[in-house]
Amino acid sequence: MDVQHAAYLFALAVGFTSAGIVGSFWSIAMDEEPRLGALFDANPTLLTPLRVLAIVFAAPVTVLLTAFHDLIERPILGVPVLAAALGWSFLQGVFILTQVFGIT
Repeated sequence: MDVQHAAYLFALAVGFTSAGIVGSFWSIAMDEEPRLGALFDANPTLLTPLRVLAIVFAAPVTVLLTAFHDLIERPILGVPVLAAALGWSFLQGVFILTQVFGIT
């Protein structure tokens, strides 16, 4: 495996790891899972902006779990959802590595 492929896999791993950490912290602190459906809450509160951030940063894991379920139930829908989860995680990992840690 060449170095460029390892960097891509590292960015993917950083994205999924950060998504899991954010989702776990949100679940512990607020006693609710950061689900995408919570973006459509009819009664917004003062914590709604933080909820949106938590949902966006925890989304790769949420979407990946949905993709695994869809791969079993509906494989035609599961493959694009899996690709979306991997892409979101990769972009999140690249963002964290470049903006937070300054890796280029």
